[in-house]
Amino acid sequence: MHVPHSRSAPARSAARTPISPVRTPRRPVEVRDRRHVDLLLLATAATGPANGRELVDRVRERSGGLFTLPLPVVTHQLHRLTTNRLVQVTGDRGAQRRYSLTPLGERVLATRRREWEAFARGSTGVLDAAE
Repeated sequence: MHVPHSRSAPARSAARTPISPVRTPRRPVEVRDRRHVDLLLLATAATGPANGRELVDRVRERSGGLFTLPLPVVTHQLHRLTTNRLVQVTGDRGAQRRYSLTPLGERVLATRRREWEAFARGSTGVLDAAE
């Protein structure tokens, strides 16, 4: 049975409550959104050439095991990033293919990083206000 909320509930204090530490999920989060995958791949490729599997491993390691990227999604996105001249390929097919950022990719990464940081700041403000 549903009990309606009382109208005489105590008002929230104007003082801000301290933010509790962020709890990480017990299981990794599978990142599938194209823009998020792109950002993670560009940032990871910026640290040096790597094949697709190595990029997936770097993202997992650098996120503390929180993010996983499905290899088929990564392969598709790397092909698209190559076509858009944001990454370049060296080596042969398969595991020998290594991806690294192009100068255009570096500029796009810098722009997307600024956009992400602004989004994170704005989101934090909205979420903090809801507490």
